[in-house]
Amino acid sequence: MTKVLVYFWNRPVILLILSTLFWGGNAVAGRFAVDQISPFLLTHLRWFILSVILLFIYRNRFTEARALFRMGWLGFVLGGIALGAFNMFFYMAAHHTTAINLGILQGSVPIIVITGSFIFFRERIRFLQFWGILIALAGVLVLASGGQLERLLRIDLNIGDLYMLIGCALFAGYTLGLRKRPDGDEIIGLMLFSITAQLVTLSGLIYEFTTEQLFWPTVEGWVIVLFVTIFPSFIAHLFYIRSVQLIGVGICGLFTNLVPIFASLLAIILLAEAFGIFHAVSLALVMLGLWLAQRPDVKISNSGDSSS
Repeated sequence: MTKVLVYFWNRPVILLILSTLFWGGNAVAGRFAVDQISPFLLTHLRWFILSVILLFIYRNRFTEARALFRMGWLGFVLGGIALGAFNMFFYMAAHHTTAINLGILQGSVPIIVITGSFIFFRERIRFLQFWGILIALAGVLVLASGGQLERLLRIDLNIGDLYMLIGCALFAGYTLGLRKRPDGDEIIGLMLFSITAQLVTLSGLIYEFTTEQLFWPTVEGWVIVLFVTIFPSFIAHLFYIRSVQLIGVGICGLFTNLVPIFASLLAIILLAEAFGIFHAVSLALVMLGLWLAQRPDVKISNSGDSSS
């Protein structure tokens, strides 16, 4: 590496900002992909190309990869299913809702993970986490209803937002499943997940082909495929993994709160999407909920002093 690359490689804040920027850009890419490539083909090509790239880069570590897969094959298969299905719902949602909505709803993933940890692993939900979950849920409902309470009452919601929420639940399931993944190099784990994800997304490809909804990428479609493969899928994960090595997963997790902010800003700048009052209210509620959910509870001592 040159001195410049070494400098950036050891600056976790810069790496995390770039990671979340690329992940936020994925929402905009999903909207750009409409009429340029069918959603399930985009999902499959994303993971197929990434698999090829990682297999080539780490071709000398096949023995390690095989050993890691044998130790936790079920987790990699189920994780790949969840990861691939998340992207299929994500890009399908992009055909029916805005990039701003995609980004904000993606902020619900940590909240679903906390709830899932309580349900499946019996982890205690702390006081601030409880209120954070409720506040973030209120933000999601505000967004999904377009700020109109009557739409909630008559269950008249945007189908794209519902697709995105299903996708978020799947990604949360993938995140929870990582607890059962055997110890090993994270980038090798990403390679195994990408291989299983691209195999799973073949089902979506078959569906689009049999229903005559499959269409090959245009020139712009290929640019989108390369972008989502190289930046959100590969570089963002690589930078995030490096940052975890430098400062730990706890602090890195806080930076993921930037994803809905970047997605909203990029949608406004690149897609000229309108940012309404209900978007602002929803984003504020989701961000507040995430902030509360990831803060340690305050313990009150006998002397009345507080410490966190």
